[in-house]
Order: sequence, then C-alpha cells, then structure tokens
Amino acid sequence: MNTTNIEKNKSILVIEPIGMGGELLLKAIRSLGYYTIIATTEYVYNTMLQNFKDMIDDVIYIDFSARESAIETLVDESKRKGVAGVVVAWEFLTDIAAEVAQQLNLCGPDASLSRARRNKYIMYRALSQAQCPRPALQAVLTNVDTINQLPLEELTFPLVVKPAENAASFGVSVLDDDKDLVQAFQNAAQWTHEYPHGIPFSNEILIQEYIPGREFSVEGISVSGQYLPWGVTMKFTTLGKARAETGHIFPAPIDTDLRDEILAVAKQAVIALGITNGISHTEIKLDKQGKPRVIESCSRPAGDYIPRLVELATGENPLAIYARQAVGDLSADFRPAAPKRYSAVQFIRPEVEGTFKSLVIPSRLKNAEVIESRITAPVDSQVKPGSTNIERLGWAIFTANDEQSVLSAMDELSQLTKVGIS
Repeated sequence: MNTTNIEKNKSILVIEPIGMGGELLLKAIRSLGYYTIIATTEYVYNTMLQNFKDMIDDVIYIDFSARESAIETLVDESKRKGVAGVVVAWEFLTDIAAEVAQQLNLCGPDASLSRARRNKYIMYRALSQAQCPRPALQAVLTNVDTINQLPLEELTFPLVVKPAENAASFGVSVLDDDKDLVQAFQNAAQWTHEYPHGIPFSNEILIQEYIPGREFSVEGISVSGQYLPWGVTMKFTTLGKARAETGHIFPAPIDTDLRDEILAVAKQAVIALGITNGISHTEIKLDKQGKPRVIESCSRPAGDYIPRLVELATGENPLAIYARQAVGDLSADFRPAAPKRYSAVQFIRPEVEGTFKSLVIPSRLKNAEVIESRITAPVDSQVKPGSTNIERLGWAIFTANDEQSVLSAMDELSQLTKVGIS
C-alpha cells in the first residue's frame, strides 16, 4: 500500500458504523488520521457504539426511517462540515450513502442503481438483464394467501424462500418439499422493519432455485469503473432448512481455474449493479455443474471480520483502501495486494438450548497461529441453536502458511473449543 501521499485530517462521513464491519472501518479510518464524522441515532450512539467513541470525532443524529429527509440533512451537514468522503458500514444504508456521495459530487457507486443493490428482487432483474449467472426466480409473493394460487407442480425442489430486503440469513429457508411452504413464507415476512433504525422493508418474498454447491464471496474495490478484487473467500454454513455462516477462509483453498471463474462472475455482477467506485462484497455459490452463480452483491464492506482476513493474508487493509478512495487519496494506478498466506475466522455456535456459562477458545493450534479471539455472548444469557448469524457465542481468527494447514486448523479449533451450557 502506498501511504506517501496520504493527506491527514480530511473529514470522512461514516454512515452507521455498527456491526463487525463498522468496528473495523472505524479502526482503519483512525489509523489513516482522518477526522471521523458518523451518522447514527442517539440510541445507537449511546448503546451499540459506546465502546468506539474514542474513534469518533463528531456525530450527526439522523432518522434513517425517513429516507429523503435523512439524505437532505446528511448532504447539508456534510457541506457545512467540509466532508471529503462518504463510506458506509451498515448494509441497509448503502442506498442512502450512494445518494449522499453523488449529491456531494464525491466518490461512490452509481446512485441510480442503489435500490438494485438492496432489494434482491430488483437485483435479480438487473442481473438477468446483464445475463449474469444467478439462481432462477420461481415466484414472487407479497401475501401468504397467494401461496394457494401457486402452481405447486411447477415448483422445482429444493428451493429457497427469502425476503427481498433483509440480511444475515434472517427469514431464509431451504425446503425439500411444499409441506412447510406457508411456514417458510411467514418466517420470511415476520420482519417488516430493519432494526435498530426502523427502516421499512418491502413486502416481496422470493421463491428461488436452490444452488447446492460450495459457497464463496469476492472482496473487491472498483476504481473509476475498473473492478479490482483482492480475491475469493470460502464460506462455511450450517445445514438444514435455514443456513447461517460458521466460518470463512481467505484466500479460498481452490484451484486457479475455479478462482478465475468466480472472479469473472463477480465482476459481471458488480458492473451490472453499478458499483463503479468503492468497495463491494459479492456472494456466490456453485451449481450442480460446479459453475459459479451470483447470490447477491452489494456496495459495502464484508461482515464477519472478512476484511481482517484479507489484511492478514495480503498485508493490506481493504477498509483503509476504501476510506482512502472515498476522500481522494488513492492513486490512480492502485492494484490490490496478492495473498501471501491463509487466514480464517471460525464462529462458535450453541448446539443445545440453555444458559450460557463458559467458553474456552484455544490460544494455540498445532496447524495455525491464533491471532485473536473473543467471547460475544454474555454469561448467564439464554442461548439456543438458530438459523441466523446472531446465535454466536464467540469467534477466533487464525493464520496458516498453506492450504492443508488452514483446513486442519478449522477442525482442530472445533475439537479443542469447550462450551459450557447448562
């Protein structure tokens, strides 16, 4: 990474730095020396962001549920405060971030396609128009009563039922037959507003082809329309009717031909969705023929500490690159650093329901170096196995020098971790 031309103390607007991605983004911005202004609510600032206040220089309180007035206020306040760049951590606010950046004439993705990056139904149409490989859409429902009008004999199982505008596996079901179709629809429709900002969701529920193969994501940045990926991340998930992520490895331990196929499809999706500038996270699965298909793509940093894995593997922090580009400090000839080793994160999830008492994560592994770990569930809290990414007790991040070592370390960590639930 070329740091010789970084201009210190530029003001950067961070639109809602909650979640894992927000924490890492704030740290990256602080390391660059930029003046950090965040857009959030007073409730979020005093609760979810209380441990990050030393990385925040100024705050703009915003009601994000009122989209147009939120954009107007952020544009006005950004002009008044001399904001030089706009970045976003919270997936649900990528559309607002794109619009604010465009109105300020700052670096960002195409705002006219921002809804296509948030609503999976609109995204499907944009990917279809670009002939990007994707799961087939079998039906779109807006009311549970319309299930009775579906020609069930024309549905192809297994299939996926999911809401058009949620995230983190909320409301997603994989069905082998139609007997649980009504329940799956109800599960998908139960969240009508985003938390914690109360942003209203659309009411579309998608019934899609199920893609059965391995899961990956691609982490990249676009510079003036040129797509520049750091590489491919391998993903691990739970099984059953609902899927939640249990771990990631970067770079994915796959052959170069498959890697290049995945990168090509990710590039196609990013271009179709107007991510002309800024960071992107594209999720991909392999079909029965082993060919990559795009599940979704968005103009945001990856969650689940994936940016940290990229940094450990390449020596380059993708969130710092994202922030530098946003304020105009990224050189035009930038090229992402190549991976030099493997890195992984593994999430510890409860296997039984009960009261969480303890979690012991090994600090040493035979096959890898443990970089850091964290217990995230409060002691004496009630826990149970679940279908989303929030039923986690803790996590560990580790690195290894070769493909076999990182894969062996995943198994070793699982075997050595001790969970106490009563």
